[in-house]
Amino acid sequence: MYSEKIIERFVNPKYAGGLRGANGTGKCDNEDCGDQVKLYISVNDDNVITDAKFKAYGGVCTIVALDVACSLIEGRSLDAALRTNYYQILEEMGQVPEGREYTANLAVEAIRAAIEDFYKKQEKVKK
Repeated sequence: MYSEKIIERFVNPKYAGGLRGANGTGKCDNEDCGDQVKLYISVNDDNVITDAKFKAYGGVCTIVALDVACSLIEGRSLDAALRTNYYQILEEMGQVPEGREYTANLAVEAIRAAIEDFYKKQEKVKK
């Protein structure tokens, strides 16, 4: 059912957990299956994501997709992170069972929501 690559990442997610001091948080859910995710980012003064973590209520592929998303955006500029897409996440996940591809979209939405939250918080600070 699941590839070895997906099982390994599910059993040992590197980016699972909250992030104290996060300055951007993206929340997303999938109403069809009930998955809920939060992606936390910490951004430095150069607009580079220095840390990324996630919390998820969902299945194996949801957790793996969020772990992959964090690995793809950590160390990248906000602009580069915004270019992270569905296909990149699926490619990094490996062989995803049919019907579970939506988890990559959920991860992309969480990235965008976290970056949007970061920018909103920055606007408030400037005012």
